[in-house]
Amino acid sequence: MIQTVLRGVSTVISLYMLLIFFRIILTWFGQAPAGRLIHYISSLTDPYLNLFRGLGAFRNVQVDFSPILALITLSILNNIITRIAFAAQITLGIVLAEIVGALWSAASFILFLFLVFGVIRLIGFMLNVNTAGRFWITLDRILQPIAHWLVRKVARGRVVNYQNALLLYAAMVVLVLLVGSFVVGSLVSLLAQLPV
Repeated sequence: MIQTVLRGVSTVISLYMLLIFFRIILTWFGQAPAGRLIHYISSLTDPYLNLFRGLGAFRNVQVDFSPILALITLSILNNIITRIAFAAQITLGIVLAEIVGALWSAASFILFLFLVFGVIRLIGFMLNVNTAGRFWITLDRILQPIAHWLVRKVARGRVVNYQNALLLYAAMVVLVLLVGSFVVGSLVSLLAQLPV
């Protein structure tokens, strides 16, 4: 009986996560179209999202990462509930493995997204696209500080143009994604085996 209830709770959490994701996508397009459905979705998701918006460490001038933290929290909770519902057992190791896995999943998603931004910007350079548009300016505002910080750390005083800084940035992100996936995958496997 309890397993059936937990499966139902897991399904509700999954549906709620989809609503939150839809709500986040709407914010990417500036002024979202007004309507009953949009208002209803906002009234369901915004109280939960507002709990995380107050955390200043997850807000950047250009990007608000607090919704990702909100989704990570729901994902961890949902994974634990699903594990209990189907396996009827939970250990501290499994909980830690779920937390580490969810955190890496979010971090790798953000890294991959920023990698895509960098590749798009590099393609713009290669095709000599007019970069005076709002899209390109926004990409540069996001990428330039990261790319130049990375160049300062790696190039150690050598002058590197923005295009080469983006190449270095893309290579480093790919390396972090590959090494991180291996390390986190190994750690998650070890944690899940803890008997505690």
